[in-house]
Amino acid sequence: MPAPRDPPTSPLMTALLGTLGSPPGLGLLPADRCAQALGLTCVTISARAGAHAPELIWHAPGDRLGTVLEDLQYTLGEGPTLDCVRHGQAVTEPDLERTPGTRWPVFLPEALHTGARAVFAFPLSIGAVQLGAFTGYRTRAGPLTLQQHLDTRRFTDTATFLLLALLPGADGRRDPTTDLATLHRAEVHQATGMLAVRLRLPLNQALLVLRSHAYMTGRPILDLARDIIDHRNPPDLTPT
Repeated sequence: MPAPRDPPTSPLMTALLGTLGSPPGLGLLPADRCAQALGLTCVTISARAGAHAPELIWHAPGDRLGTVLEDLQYTLGEGPTLDCVRHGQAVTEPDLERTPGTRWPVFLPEALHTGARAVFAFPLSIGAVQLGAFTGYRTRAGPLTLQQHLDTRRFTDTATFLLLALLPGADGRRDPTTDLATLHRAEVHQATGMLAVRLRLPLNQALLVLRSHAYMTGRPILDLARDIIDHRNPPDLTPT
């Protein structure tokens, strides 16, 4: 009896995965082409960061929707990527307008305001080792097709392998997507450190102050961080 064959991957996903070089790197995979192959508006990868919120490490350079939604979750402390990383389970909401408001009471209305109408988050893990999450957003409602599910599984298997290769001690190579200078929230981390010194607070409390202020003022957390770095502190973030 012949061994069962793996489900076929679409030509678009096959071509995308064919762009990996040697050695392969996550930064070599174009996120915009991945979104196209999966019928999504945008896609992101966030890496687990210990007890802290996941770190956004991969997205298309021109992506505004995905980065805004990931930063909203970072600011608010709730959302699909966070749930996926915390529980190691897929999160699929094909119609955010029908998602119960109790699921993400603060994030959901903000997400709808951005124009997002569907979200799909998948864990990047090997056994009990949770490495991060692959999250896709779409501006129209509707589930993934069977082929899109198959392609997503193939992609997440590859992304998990690439993330695993980036763990400390895996080898001597580095991927530019994990260098601090290129991390999406590098400026948030820098501003947190500056705020901790100015307000004489532990780093975790300084980050909470920064996130709370961003939420209360409705400002993107990156914009607020840049103001702090440039010494343009809002009045209530200035030490007395």
